[in-house]
Amino acid sequence: MAQNSNPKPKQVQVDPATLMLDIDNPRLAQQTGNKGERDVIQYLADECDLAEIVQSILANGYYDFEPLILLRETIKKKEVVIVIEGNRRVAAIKVIQDQKLARDVGIAVGEIPEPVLASLKKASAIFVESRDAARKYIGFKHINGPHKWDSFAKARFAKDWYEAEKEQGITLQDIARRLGDRHDTVQRLVMGMIVIDQAQDNNIFLVEDRFNQGRPFAFSHLYTALTRSQYREYLGLSENWRTTAPAASRVPKGNLPKLKKVMRWLYGSSDEQVAPVVQSQNPHVKQLAEVLGNPAALKKLEANNSLADAYQELDPRAKKFMHSLLAAMDNATDAQKYLDGYDGDKALREYGERLMKVSRNIHSVMEATLVSKVDP
Repeated sequence: MAQNSNPKPKQVQVDPATLMLDIDNPRLAQQTGNKGERDVIQYLADECDLAEIVQSILANGYYDFEPLILLRETIKKKEVVIVIEGNRRVAAIKVIQDQKLARDVGIAVGEIPEPVLASLKKASAIFVESRDAARKYIGFKHINGPHKWDSFAKARFAKDWYEAEKEQGITLQDIARRLGDRHDTVQRLVMGMIVIDQAQDNNIFLVEDRFNQGRPFAFSHLYTALTRSQYREYLGLSENWRTTAPAASRVPKGNLPKLKKVMRWLYGSSDEQVAPVVQSQNPHVKQLAEVLGNPAALKKLEANNSLADAYQELDPRAKKFMHSLLAAMDNATDAQKYLDGYDGDKALREYGERLMKVSRNIHSVMEATLVSKVDP
């Protein structure tokens, strides 16, 4: 019988108290700025329902349902064990075992039953040789599996994977295939992450300085914006970004001031108390794209930082079309709510047929226009 070339990794038992949380985790690093384990635990407490896991463990003990994924690393000449997968579970154990830490991060623990404490001393784990070795499993689980990351964490994961293995010939198509995702989706995520990193590396934008700090980072604003030709033309990005290597997604050095403006319009600045002009992806990302493509509108936006005022400079026919279409959608939605009031009147049925034909014609023209503007 042929030997299995991919044997199942051996599980071992470890003491969770000896483990270090992963400050480079794609989901956590974006929020904590890679500051340290204490910041990771605070973020998990504030944003990721850590208290629920703590209370579940306090009520039932630690349920060893899935092995942790661990990596041995040397930090400052000291060997440590990093939690590559399972950070929330290990953070919950650390909080239960450290009353001061629990108080600091705002989680109530109270008296801990002895059987619960006993259950925390061992956990199943699998050691991997490198972060690369853990990528396939973790990537599928968090991108298309049951424990999905948000788009920013997905983008960070895919970009880091590409950067780590591009010299060995890996492509974004390969990564998309291994993650079970569409190539176009991975391409857009990585392109957006490259631009974010470029902005942060040049100190023209910081995620933690965004105006709406109380909300999740709206990364989709950027990667959706970059699919529009007006943004790419304004920033000087390659028009063939879908078919070129990610390096082509970098903004030319001379256009970094423009990149700063775009990031400010998308996300604002907390330090400078400047609100973003994009308050919601629909319709503001599209409206900003149209403003960027119109010199008069762009000049007005740069002068007063008002997207509404700048948008007034655009072709009135385009605005009338948008407003008429939105109004038609609202009216059709209202009509749908009262369908039970239709009594079989044939004249009304004819109006319904005419509405269907008009809708199909509008959609057909919009599709044709969209196809004509899609990049090759």
